[in-house]
Amino acid sequence: MVKGRALVVVLALILATLATAGVFLYARGVEEDAKVGGTMVSVVVSEVDIPPRTDLNLLIRDDLFRTIQVNEAAYVDGAITSVDQLADKNNAVAILAGEQIPAARISGNVQGGALSIPEGMEALTVSLDAPRGVAGLINTGDKVTIYSTFKDVARKDGTTETVTVVLVPTVELLAVHRPLSSTAFGGDDTQAQGEQLPGSLFATLALSPEDAQRFVFSMENGSTWFGLLPPDASGEPMKPITVAQVVK
Repeated sequence: MVKGRALVVVLALILATLATAGVFLYARGVEEDAKVGGTMVSVVVSEVDIPPRTDLNLLIRDDLFRTIQVNEAAYVDGAITSVDQLADKNNAVAILAGEQIPAARISGNVQGGALSIPEGMEALTVSLDAPRGVAGLINTGDKVTIYSTFKDVARKDGTTETVTVVLVPTVELLAVHRPLSSTAFGGDDTQAQGEQLPGSLFATLALSPEDAQRFVFSMENGSTWFGLLPPDASGEPMKPITVAQVVK
């Protein structure tokens, strides 16, 4: 019986020794892999997700960037390596926390605030259901044509007609936000008064003061649709169209 217990103790000691040796060899192997793996490179990452068109000075002020080391083989070409490179800049597209930040995602000096509103323009946000917003496929940086339809437009002969116009041929989208509906979390479809319906979105536009005035009037008194333009394309002004032109 004593011999049996002694044998168990010896086996336990042997297993413990092997386990310790295994940990040592693993740690040494990791260290050797790091040495063999190549040069380490410093890159800057964000500690938070950054929405498009964010003034990066605000994140620098709050110390939300940090520098980490990555293997040269994992380095993203053109990635930011110093926080100084982000000063007075904003990001053209979203940046995820912890990911390397390619310089291509960073635009020039911050002008027009966090939304980078072009000079002479103003930002205006509108709520649209998905069909009027190109099935919700519009995104920040896209350009759209705004169409508006008005009913009971007075004619010279005293009658009225319905008219559709190209309100603004080319408009840049500064931001697009899609709120979550209650059904996304297993709730019902009941919506409180004033709450966004499922599939709706908020679009923030860059408009001249004159176009902003016309756009607000159209939203309050007519029916508005967005037409998504191809990249680098511009919309064309067109004559108003009535039922007579459609039927003809």
